[in-house]
Amino acid sequence: MSVPSRSLLAALLLALGLVQLPTTVAAPLDAEVDSDPFLSGLALALDAAGIDVIANLNHRQLARGRIERPRLGRFPDLPSGFYPGTEQILLWEEAFADGDIAALALLRIEDHDGLDDRDYFLQRWLSARDEDRVLITYHSSDRLSAEAIAAAAAARGYRSLQPDLVADNSRSLAGELFATAAQRLAVDSEKARRSRLEVAEMAYLGERVRRKQNSLFREDGNRGEGALARSEPAVFLKETLGDEFSDSTIHEIIVPGGVALGETAYLSEQVSEVRYSADRLWLVNEGGKRWRLPPLDPPTLKALFDFTQRSQAIGSDAIVDIDGDGRVSISSALRDTDAGYSIMHADTQPFTYVDYLRVIKSVMIDVVVDWYTQPGTQDQLTYSTGYEIRFLAADNMRLAQTEVALEYEYDAYSGNAEFVRTWGDQARRLRENLDYTGLGTSTLEVARLGGWIGLFRRLHEEQTRFVQGRYEFMKIDKAGRETPYRY
Repeated sequence: MSVPSRSLLAALLLALGLVQLPTTVAAPLDAEVDSDPFLSGLALALDAAGIDVIANLNHRQLARGRIERPRLGRFPDLPSGFYPGTEQILLWEEAFADGDIAALALLRIEDHDGLDDRDYFLQRWLSARDEDRVLITYHSSDRLSAEAIAAAAAARGYRSLQPDLVADNSRSLAGELFATAAQRLAVDSEKARRSRLEVAEMAYLGERVRRKQNSLFREDGNRGEGALARSEPAVFLKETLGDEFSDSTIHEIIVPGGVALGETAYLSEQVSEVRYSADRLWLVNEGGKRWRLPPLDPPTLKALFDFTQRSQAIGSDAIVDIDGDGRVSISSALRDTDAGYSIMHADTQPFTYVDYLRVIKSVMIDVVVDWYTQPGTQDQLTYSTGYEIRFLAADNMRLAQTEVALEYEYDAYSGNAEFVRTWGDQARRLRENLDYTGLGTSTLEVARLGGWIGLFRRLHEEQTRFVQGRYEFMKIDKAGRETPYRY
């Protein structure tokens, strides 16, 4: 037996008198709703309740103009699997605590026993598949719409929770649901648009996507995270420096990125999940086996995680650059953090050991990062980082060329950086008494922290699940030693 189309079924219900024709004309339904399992399953019931369902709330033909009926929908700039960052979480929690917004958490699950208990609901929420976790943000004046959505979702097998109706710790509960929601939707209404809240789910309402692209932001933007800080190092990928056998493609004498880390780590184990607990990160495979990662203070973990996210969002490996006048440019993700200060200090060291070459700049880059099971253990991971300290000059084509490169290898288990070799046209000019060990020791912090950046890149590129403990991790205060304007 074939299933009747939504429009045919709606007409049948109307003919039988089971649905009242709305007194206002509804906005046209986006054709993409039919290909959206969650929205298409609610569309008919919500239409009967006076709520439109829109797959893209920023659709150019639908975003502007007066709203006759509330709308439930998605945003192209908040796609499924796109989790909020720390700043978004803090803004959202603040608006929730002030009573400006509320939330409806929907969890698709066959076994509903015990889900009336908030702690059990959260436990099942964190273990559920991404496609089964939906959080809908709405303006506090749109509660009736939220209740209608909850009722329609219940008929489709979803259990609901409204955290603002929970008596104790509703803010932290709501914040954790928001921070771990794989799907973030919103209710669009006139009052919601007039709220002028900085929360993305409210701020994006009434905005149309840019021409010829499905986003509110330019292709070279970064998904609404704000313009690059004025002190951010120039966008720079370390691969453009070339290597021992190929020329650089940098078209500037002054190369940005005194330290640039962009290597993706090799990981010997197959992992499916990242967890954070007891101030440590853990990797877990599909069978449930856990690997411990080396201890690292939480603020530094968070700073390096943020840099990795920032780096891949803007397409830059640059961490820090100190110009000839000592002015410091550093990634905003690492500014005023202990990790950022350590890397900045390391950037000042090469010329204290090698100050006699005809070069204009030193650059430190990672070249390989390996994570593997520590010998003699079954569940402890460690890593090694290969890195180079390069001294650059400009050729007659005004390209930055590597005149000398010193290669080192850092071993996290021993904590030592060993000199490997040199290469480059001016390698013969290095003095015999050069303190290779001292230079390696003074810069090993770059390799130590770079190993973690490489791991985070691997986990990010493989879209490794990170839900358990994510809320606590994203709320870590990473603030540390202040980054000076000049060094």
